[in-house]
Amino acid sequence: MRELVLNFHGLGEPHELADAAERRYWWNTTSFASLLDQILDRSADAEPRISITFDDGNASDAVYALPELRKRRLVASFFICAGRIGTKHYLDESMINDLLEAGMTIGSHGMNHVDWRNLSSLSLDTEICEARKRLEDITQRRVCMVSVPFGSYDRRILGRLEEDGWDTIFTSDRGTTDIEARIKPRETLEAQMQNQNILRDLLETPPLHVRFTRTLSRFYKHLR
Repeated sequence: MRELVLNFHGLGEPHELADAAERRYWWNTTSFASLLDQILDRSADAEPRISITFDDGNASDAVYALPELRKRRLVASFFICAGRIGTKHYLDESMINDLLEAGMTIGSHGMNHVDWRNLSSLSLDTEICEARKRLEDITQRRVCMVSVPFGSYDRRILGRLEEDGWDTIFTSDRGTTDIEARIKPRETLEAQMQNQNILRDLLETPPLHVRFTRTLSRFYKHLR
């Protein structure tokens, strides 16, 4: 079975700590609620299955996303930067527990939201291992999913993640994926994509040349 993983970053008005690059990915709450309704309108056995993720650990995950998800009995996975927990505009431990109690999944987005390809092995320990430990200490459960910051990876990063035993690795590559895949691409939703037909557009099969380009790009990243 195929899966389409949708990835959000923030909802509502971007806070002052979100830089220009991050602001490109914030959605308003009305558009988010509308998209959730479109997901609910699909048949339960429709393919591809749609999954929802959030990156960065913004407080809007708990303030805006959680109530809308709970209202519709939907679940999502939240990938948190461990170094941001408890700081202004980001999730704190109480918010994380609220997400868990509602049936949401917590994953790692590293420690400090940096490009892992630029880091030494020692710095990668902090981003991958120490961040995971901090999240597990807070959640009191195994953290087995990770999303790569900025979608920036290469064979060194993938090798390190596989060595550390992550069950699922999420990237920012586009397109659908096998539901059982270990490395999963996601469709990152930008602010400019907010429209009434967004789900229909995302579910359309891309032209052959687009699919070929995406496959080639992933192949290159795995080898570089």
